[in-house]
Amino acid sequence: MQHRDSNSKDPSYIQPAEFSFGGAEDGNAPQGSAGSTDKKNPQRNLRKNTGKLIPLLVGGGMLTGLVAVFWLLPQMVDTPEPPGITATSQTPTTATAAQPKIEESPFTEAEIMQQRRDVQQVLQEILQLQEELLERRVETWAAEDYFAARTLAEEADGIYRQRKFMQALQQYRQALAAMQQLRDSIPARIEQHLAEGNSALDIGDDKAAHTAFDLALTISEGHPRGEKGKARADLLPEVWSHFTSGKEAFETLKLDLAKTELEKALALDAETAPAKALLPEVKAAILERDYSEAMSAGYAAIDRNEFEKAKTLFSKAKKLKPQATDPDAGLQQAENGIAQAKIDRLFASARKNEQAEQWHKATAKYTKLIESDASLVEAITGKARASARAELDDQLQELLGDPLSLSQAKRNQYARKVLADARGLNAGGTRISGQIESLETALTRALIPITVVLQSDASTQVTIYHVGKLGNFSQREIALKPGRYTAVGTRQGYRDVRQEFVVDPKSDSPVVTIQCAEKINSANNS
Repeated sequence: MQHRDSNSKDPSYIQPAEFSFGGAEDGNAPQGSAGSTDKKNPQRNLRKNTGKLIPLLVGGGMLTGLVAVFWLLPQMVDTPEPPGITATSQTPTTATAAQPKIEESPFTEAEIMQQRRDVQQVLQEILQLQEELLERRVETWAAEDYFAARTLAEEADGIYRQRKFMQALQQYRQALAAMQQLRDSIPARIEQHLAEGNSALDIGDDKAAHTAFDLALTISEGHPRGEKGKARADLLPEVWSHFTSGKEAFETLKLDLAKTELEKALALDAETAPAKALLPEVKAAILERDYSEAMSAGYAAIDRNEFEKAKTLFSKAKKLKPQATDPDAGLQQAENGIAQAKIDRLFASARKNEQAEQWHKATAKYTKLIESDASLVEAITGKARASARAELDDQLQELLGDPLSLSQAKRNQYARKVLADARGLNAGGTRISGQIESLETALTRALIPITVVLQSDASTQVTIYHVGKLGNFSQREIALKPGRYTAVGTRQGYRDVRQEFVVDPKSDSPVVTIQCAEKINSANNS
């Protein structure tokens, strides 16, 4: 019902609005003008003009179209007087041509007006979407899709001018759908560019990372992850230098250098994925290296009988790997070595003490050995031997320490028994040989009397304990065996006197004076 005779004299005919989405009409744009297009690169010219002219052209075109359709067009429709019908003798052909046009029905007219209103509504949505997309610089990140949508709208303009309103409406809706799809793709596009940027960071491509994050920030200015990614891209050359150095060092087993370089990279950018992934491997390799070195050094120390050092090394290995059981075995071996070394040292010391005839010291060492391990037979027998010798040594030393007492019968008898025990050992030690010889000499001398000169005043009664009363004398000689003696003098009217003296065969004959010289006062007697 839309295809009518285009005769402008038809009162029911509506001229199409002079409305354009923004493209050149009918391809009649003048060539070589300032607004002409570059036929070699139409897309570049289209993008170039879009940024400045499209909003103005489209807005102006829409406004002009609305005015033309709703206000000017009805006034422009001229309604001439229909030609009158004259009864003449004209031919049937002439009469037919002069018949008036059939007016369009009100329903059809209303339908056309509704279609035009629908077009205006869709155009308004297109313009709003276009403005939003241009603000996000769509020509930078989706030029092809955007200009494809614009092309649909421009083609719809041409269809609209042909008064094919329904077909134009469908075309505009396709353009609207294309732009809506473009707008709806924004979140996915941002995520895609962020993912591309992060992937570029993970391979050290700072240029690709900058490109990707710049696109994300173009679509969404100030996007937090985009800003963060761009900042990481700025640091990437330095970060990647440390990472590659660390990786190369790891591959050549320079583990400490690798750890240092990777830590430097992560200090600059803690989210550098390759460095984060490699650093644990490096640390694990360092741990394994240090563990193996500690274990090997520990066993080497055991071989050298350096058990304390071995214990320290195995303890280090255990600290590195708390769950490992091998260090426990090494520690036990080191402990055993320490214990055995202590036992060996005690045995050696005890034997040395025995050789030096230091029997008490030897006894103490054997006692410690038995305390550490009661099953040590050698320590048990050694203690028994050393204890017996220590007791004999004490007896000999005690006798030799008081040779003057050997003149006493019981003492002399005891000394001879000790001497017999010492001789029965058949020991060739210097100390015991000397002790035996000294005791024999002391016993011999203890039986040889020595002349002692006693002097008195002929008035004092002299008595020597364990010898007898000697009476009064001025001087007297008496033969006494070596020993300690006590002489007592008494006299009537005088205070008693006591005199101790020693008869020592190794000294000159002693001279002992004993006389009572202190009178007792009569006052004292009363």
